[in-house]
Parts: sequence; structure tokens; C-alpha cells
Amino acid sequence: MEADPAKARVAAREYMKTYVPRLPNYRNNLVELGYTEADFANGCSDRLVDDIVVWGDVATIKTRIQAHYDAGADHVCILPLAATGRLPNMTTVEALAP
Repeated sequence: MEADPAKARVAAREYMKTYVPRLPNYRNNLVELGYTEADFANGCSDRLVDDIVVWGDVATIKTRIQAHYDAGADHVCILPLAATGRLPNMTTVEALAP
């Protein structure tokens, strides 16, 4: 739940670097979904970061979660990252709980 795009993307990129670009299977899946080599440069493009990690206020996050259900998901798993680098962020979990 970070409204500042720069802070949100820094936290997202820090987490994402575990998977993208180090693990080829994640990268290959993303390429199959239409991402290009340019999306993987310099810690990943804003487009890729924003597509993988939702940030913003509670309403924005809930809207993205609902979009998964609307697309046919029967469950959605969230990983509550914090802009400060702490994991898990229980404030986010509590805010998003039904």
C-alpha cells in the first residue's frame, strides 16, 4: 500500500530481482506473454513491474485482485511487500482481508 510510484517500484524491483532476470523459466514465461528484452533491462521496465506488482491505495489493490477473479481465478494469492523492505506487511494483509 504505497501511493508513491517511485517507492513502490523500488520495493517491487527488489523483490522481483530474485526471479527476473535470474531464473530463465520466469523470463521465458514473461516473453511468451509478450514482454520484450527491453522490459528486462535496468531492473525491469515500469510496465513489467506494474503488471506483476500492484501498488497504490486499498481500493486500487482490491480492484486488481478482483480483476483476477473476474478473469476466472478461483483464488488469488497475495504477497504483501512493504516499501521499507519488510516482509510480510501485516497492515496490508489486514486491510485486504474480507
